[in-house]
Amino acid sequence: MNVMHNLRLVCLIILMCVGVTFDCNAQNSSLEIWPETDIWYRLNPSWRFSTFVPLTKYNENDSRDLNVYLNIDYAWGNAKNPVLRRLMDQEREQLMKNWMVRAGFMKGWSIGEYKGDYKEEMAFAEVHKRVPLKGNILFSQRFRTDTRWLGDANDFSYRFRYRLMVEKEYKSGTSSIVPYLNAELYWDSRYAKIVKTRFIGGVTTTWRERYAIEGNLTYQYDETYSTENLYALNVILHIFLEKK
Repeated sequence: MNVMHNLRLVCLIILMCVGVTFDCNAQNSSLEIWPETDIWYRLNPSWRFSTFVPLTKYNENDSRDLNVYLNIDYAWGNAKNPVLRRLMDQEREQLMKNWMVRAGFMKGWSIGEYKGDYKEEMAFAEVHKRVPLKGNILFSQRFRTDTRWLGDANDFSYRFRYRLMVEKEYKSGTSSIVPYLNAELYWDSRYAKIVKTRFIGGVTTTWRERYAIEGNLTYQYDETYSTENLYALNVILHIFLEKK
């Protein structure tokens, strides 16, 4: 089997896992499933709008939380060793800018029989720095601030988040697949310390023209949760649009 076939097989296994019922009996652990749809609308090589709609399903009590994100990105700067990506269009590669800023707003709430258990509004800002490495590997850092209003009382708090990520694209014909790994730390003003650490490994692959499927596995340690160790399956449908 070639590399592309093996990577596609890994992605398929991750997606199939979502349809399976899981039991998480380990002490102080929980399992969640995170289906999501992301829509990207590019105005030009620098400006882009997007909306993310993730749904969190808690395995232990079958409750669900819905979040809606609205974002705007601005990217600039060309790296010494340019990195091209083909996920947006199977026939055309796109130059990755080495700096990007993102600003956005998120609104989240619980749905179904557990409606009212969770409520959040958040404004956030991010700075991304991308560093091309040898072998067409892309290393990136992201610093993010979250300004949050939680619950019916709109309790105010804020977070600082720092993420490291490494990824590499494999291409075969019109197909493209990108495996990646990242790690992120969360500092929370409510506790005045780092309370959450998250590790993610996943794969993004073109599905058809202007569509991509992403699947990943997440481990998260959060000392503020009743179950400190979280394991999650995340599947994302990406839809890429562009101004003509």
